[in-house]
Amino acid sequence: MRALIRPALPLLAMATLISACAGSADRYPSLSLRDFERVQGQFPTADSQPEQLRPSPLPVAAVEQISDAIGEARTRHSQFLAQAEKARGVVSAARGSNPDDKRWAMALIEIAELDSHHGVTTGLLADLDALYAKASLEFQQREEVAQAQAEIAQMVASEQQTIDELAGLLGPA
Repeated sequence: MRALIRPALPLLAMATLISACAGSADRYPSLSLRDFERVQGQFPTADSQPEQLRPSPLPVAAVEQISDAIGEARTRHSQFLAQAEKARGVVSAARGSNPDDKRWAMALIEIAELDSHHGVTTGLLADLDALYAKASLEFQQREEVAQAQAEIAQMVASEQQTIDELAGLLGPA
């Protein structure tokens, strides 16, 4: 007898669960779509957005900060390039020498000075990054900041490449 009841238990449990779901319609809410669940309306285009939803222009102080940063970066990059030419000669003279040689130490000093110039340019890029973040949070136009960032980032990459190249010519310590 137990052998017959045991397989029937899962069927009996399922029948009980199904019958519990089959109550009257007044007792349970309908699962059909309700009016507020239907998608309606239009998405505004950039031209149809109200004035308050458009990014505001950057403040004059921010525009001046961008201009100053670009000017400073260009000046610093020119100084870097001049220093790099000098450093190239010193590194070439030290090439193949060992760390005990004075030429090798002088070459390291030149590379360190280049790295110092590079740090200033990188700092200017960081300032623009902060300005970009601030403009984003205050919902202001960021195109000018992005263009300045791209220009200075190119300078930073070029300077880093020069430093890496000179350090590679000098060789490992």
